Amino acid sequence: MVGVVVLATSRESPDLLVSDRLYADALERRGCRVVSAPWDGPRSGFADADAVVIRATWGYYRTLEAFREWTEAMASATQLFNSIDLIRWNLRKDYVGKLAVAGVRVPRTHVVACDAAIIDKVLAEELWDRAVVKPATGASGHSVELLQRATLAEQVANLSDEARASGVVVQEFLHEIAEGELSLVYFDGVFSHAIRKRPPPGEFRSNSRYKPTRTAETPPAAVTEQGAACLAALPERPLYARVDGVVRDGTLIVIEVEVLEPALFMEFDPLSAERFAAATLGRLRL
Repeated sequence: MVGVVVLATSRESPDLLVSDRLYADALERRGCRVVSAPWDGPRSGFADADAVVIRATWGYYRTLEAFREWTEAMASATQLFNSIDLIRWNLRKDYVGKLAVAGVRVPRTHVVACDAAIIDKVLAEELWDRAVVKPATGASGHSVELLQRATLAEQVANLSDEARASGVVVQEFLHEIAEGELSLVYFDGVFSHAIRKRPPPGEFRSNSRYKPTRTAETPPAAVTEQGAACLAALPERPLYARVDGVVRDGTLIVIEVEVLEPALFMEFDPLSAERFAAATLGRLRL
């Protein structure tokens, strides 16, 4: 027995996703004992862990302080993946500005208070008639909207409580999104696989709730190398990461970097679960 690995889920969705089940099976074939436990359930579920891998802690943004406290406690008690430094970095989407400073191509982005007048000023200064807005702390496409300047006040009034509490990211709308968002998956900094998530007609969001079409993708090496270079700008190399973006004239425009609880879509490339398991064992201290 190599060790006990606990995959963190949530009470609202306690069962492992198909993708994560493949990962668990790959770890078990390597001698690990793998269990899952909800982050917002009893702490006893993590008591024997040699490592905790955050996988599907859905809804954490609704009880953000409790989630922060849980991650800090796990980092103090065991090996946490991704690390607490990466979690702190990824919890708030102002990291997009940090990527830009590091030379990563990102959409033009502003993080501001959830206030119609302030958001309107951003659109006016950028000469935008529309922009994507999302909570500065959030996940799963929750409260992501395409704001139109003509109806801005009404749309902002309908944004979520989480957006009001955390502030919002106001981001350039990328027309390439109509062709789908590219999700590049990396394990220990090495490219593993990719999918394209195409939103349905008339939609720009590609999260699962909006019923996108998902297909395996083989991006050009130049694009996957740009994704790896993006990860090099993070505080440290993540065990697992998903880089989401679009490609314009051969250049990857990074919309988000997910190192907290990203879906990794291993069901599209089952051997990717083996790569993830091997990378995990390479990090474990037993």
